[in-house]
Amino acid sequence: MHINLRRYPVIGVDRDVVEKSVSDELLPALKALPGVEAYVAFWDGSGAGVSVSGAADAEAAYRSTNAARQWLAGHLDFFPRRGDEFSGECFVREEAPRRASPGEPLPYVLVRVLAGVPATQDTRAFVEQRTLPMIARSPGFRAVWMARSDREPDQAVVATFFDTPDEALACHEAAVALLREGLPTVSLTQLLHGRAVIASVA
Repeated sequence: MHINLRRYPVIGVDRDVVEKSVSDELLPALKALPGVEAYVAFWDGSGAGVSVSGAADAEAAYRSTNAARQWLAGHLDFFPRRGDEFSGECFVREEAPRRASPGEPLPYVLVRVLAGVPATQDTRAFVEQRTLPMIARSPGFRAVWMARSDREPDQAVVATFFDTPDEALACHEAAVALLREGLPTVSLTQLLHGRAVIASVA
């Protein structure tokens, strides 16, 4: 899977206007594209609009990026300032072995943006043997996606999905402690989290 992460720090209209347009216009356009597997949007603690999407491969991710940019071009008042973008190949994707029940709240999303991540087998082994099992065993765990940046070799993103904010933040603190122990060169450059307002997963 290929991940796209976008964050728009300035919102020019009411949130409900953006959410309705995403639901009515952007999401159907994305669903019509082959290879688009997931789309989740939330508002972070500073009020920025954040989306995380997953596609089968880089080509499908590129198509979804084009669709998103076309949607943005039709709504220039939504986000007056250019957003931050991340794109990368997902090297870890794990989901809890359960199905969402009717009426279940949308997930609480927490995204870590990391720098100084060594591109070595030792790094991958640490992630697979220490970090991933800890996250997957955490209370309230729903899913985790980890991706390395296409543009910055030492940058990575970890997107986690939980039932509640407390569970997401507790797991985050444990993950940061593990990083300090096993990958001391890694630094947390951005922490984004909020309850999903839109979530579509194939």
